[in-house]
Amino acid sequence: MSYYEGCPELDAVLNKHKASANSMLSTAQSQLLCDTFSKVLAYLFSTNESAEGDVLNLNVEKVKTKISKWKKDIDDCLESFKESLQGKDELTDEDRYKQRLMEENVKEIKKIYDKLREEMDGVELDFQNAVRTYRSPIRQALNDISMLYDSENNVKGDFSGFENVSVYVHGIEDRGKGFKDSVRKIAEEGDLIIHIMDDSEEYQYVDVKTKEIKVYNNLSELQKETSLEDIKGRLHIIYDTENRNEHRQETSDDLAQRLNKMGLMNDRTQIDMFAHSYGGRRSLQFAIDYPDNVRSITTIGTPYETNTLAQGANNIRWFAEKFVKKDPKDDSGHLDFNKKNRNDIKGMEYSNAYTDMSNEPLSEDIHKLKAANQEVYEKLQKMEITAAAGYRKVDYYDPFTGEKTEMKTHSDDTVSVKSQNAEILGNLIDKRPRIEVKGRGLTDPGHVYEVKDKEFVELMKEVNKQQKNRSIR
Repeated sequence: MSYYEGCPELDAVLNKHKASANSMLSTAQSQLLCDTFSKVLAYLFSTNESAEGDVLNLNVEKVKTKISKWKKDIDDCLESFKESLQGKDELTDEDRYKQRLMEENVKEIKKIYDKLREEMDGVELDFQNAVRTYRSPIRQALNDISMLYDSENNVKGDFSGFENVSVYVHGIEDRGKGFKDSVRKIAEEGDLIIHIMDDSEEYQYVDVKTKEIKVYNNLSELQKETSLEDIKGRLHIIYDTENRNEHRQETSDDLAQRLNKMGLMNDRTQIDMFAHSYGGRRSLQFAIDYPDNVRSITTIGTPYETNTLAQGANNIRWFAEKFVKKDPKDDSGHLDFNKKNRNDIKGMEYSNAYTDMSNEPLSEDIHKLKAANQEVYEKLQKMEITAAAGYRKVDYYDPFTGEKTEMKTHSDDTVSVKSQNAEILGNLIDKRPRIEVKGRGLTDPGHVYEVKDKEFVELMKEVNKQQKNRSIR
């Protein structure tokens, strides 16, 4: 087959490029790559139109390197032809015509190859986005396999003996330090507190004899003085997410992996979850994913509905970064299946806490769950789920009489009471207490004081006490 009439030298090179292209497509087995090659190179030669194999092996950088090599082959072909003309004493009109034709064809072919190389950037982005979309179900599956293996082979972690475990999950752009003071007030004699941070862990043991809280920088330090088998109290885990703004699914996957390594994802350990703000969404996601491991959930200040401030930060990201000092683009690599819950940075899509709260009330997930998996929904119904709301009191002055009246605000300045009380989740929520918190306006929101509020601390303490001798079901 002739691609360029009168240029057999180019035909020979393009035939080699066709074979090379089809070889790459067969190796890569990417339909996206096949479609791109077929579309861009149609004017030059035909390529494989479908990926029929089972193993995806796409390396975009190697493809780009190969395309650059093709361009060099075309240049070399033209130079070789020009050198062959230089040996002649005098060029004929046919020689001159063929040289011009070769030059024009080479220019055209290189332009097509440049276009193909540019398209590879889009292929790479689309491929990375697609891979990240499917990462969560793969991670969940690996977690499930790991838990099954540990159960079948009686693999135990360092904390396998603990049956009553409380896990505390912080909110958006926060860390577990807010829970740290509160948990120290909750912990009783013989309890162990573990603060799991990005790169370290801290252990605090409430000594049974002295009733003092002893702090250890690592597990080895603790075990030199106290054997874990001798600790009979509750285990409190303050969990810092790897990324502050990470999507709730990312937290659920990470937390499950961590707890499994500790030996706490089994049919004996009963987990009571406590959360502030977006941490409540993270905790509910964990309960949806692992309903047999969670006994209760207690949240305060959680936006169960979509959130106005999150929508603002998500849609006007530069404003949130510059003036509100938030980082709505911070991401852990998670990509939600729901395309509404995505944003992008130069084509690289991502999902995080802001995208989640901007577009999806948690009622949507619950409705889907109820339709798709009634068994899990019924397990959620049996859990003790408490959605506490923080509110403030403000002074109201009657415009006619000037009299001052103290009124409850409808929000904690960040999340409405209605959203915090999870009214959209209906009878899934067992209790909806309201707690007065300090603070004033958006410059000093009551939201930030909720996790340390005395009433909420007492609520967490009471839940720990009530759940101590109950079973999961």
